[in-house]
Amino acid sequence: MNFLRNIEKETLNIKKITIKKAFFIMILMVLLESLGQIPIVIINILSKKYSTALPYIDLVADVIIKYFVISLLLKWYSKISYDMPRKQGLDKKKFIHVAVIIIGFRLAYDNSLIYLVDKIPMPDFINQAFGEMSISPIILILSIAVVAPIYEEVIFRGILLKGMANKMDPNLALVISALIFALVHMNIPQGINAFLLGLIIGAIYLSSNSIYLCIFAHFINNSVGITISGSFQLLSGKYSMIIRSIFFLVGITILIFAYRWYTRKKPGDTLDIYKEFIER
Repeated sequence: MNFLRNIEKETLNIKKITIKKAFFIMILMVLLESLGQIPIVIINILSKKYSTALPYIDLVADVIIKYFVISLLLKWYSKISYDMPRKQGLDKKKFIHVAVIIIGFRLAYDNSLIYLVDKIPMPDFINQAFGEMSISPIILILSIAVVAPIYEEVIFRGILLKGMANKMDPNLALVISALIFALVHMNIPQGINAFLLGLIIGAIYLSSNSIYLCIFAHFINNSVGITISGSFQLLSGKYSMIIRSIFFLVGITILIFAYRWYTRKKPGDTLDIYKEFIER
């Protein structure tokens, strides 16, 4: 995937994106994905006798649609850079630090807010989508832990956040991009989680300028979400609240530590949230 390498090496410059353009991109993205589902629905109707293969056909079709959306947006909102590409590689420690941050977020969120968020009904079409993916563990893993992180990070951090940060105060761009990231999930429970996650991964992107780190962070979040997070809600007994509280405090401590570490040398520069922590 050359577009990933080009974004990472900055051989593609993202054009300035206004708030209006950002919301236009959101609407266009949803519209194109919706239109792209029409052939999939037709295939599903006409190919019931091949039902065992349909989830894999759907996945391939979904990847093609997402690749088309990324290609179209990059064609419209990027231009070739003739500057020398970034050559420095990423320190492996950065990936470890990012993983710790995301795990801290999951520990805090999954042992606090999620118990309130889960009381909000999930739309039927979302439940149906998860039900279809869960038919095959392979489809579930590829969709949630591989396809979604690459697709969403390229669009929301690599294009939207980068483009808005080139146009306006990067802190404002960070909040707006996280809000749009929440809105495209089209439901409140996922939207709340997406907004908070968007703030964290967006801050990582602004401070590291690495789309690879963002994809990795998203991968860790989704992987933990489909493997470990659900187990917290299975805790029962008289010590369950104590255990959840400990997990929550550990998560909050990690996030506070990361925030303080990043802002220690530049307390007035909110753009550098997490920066020092990642670079060490």
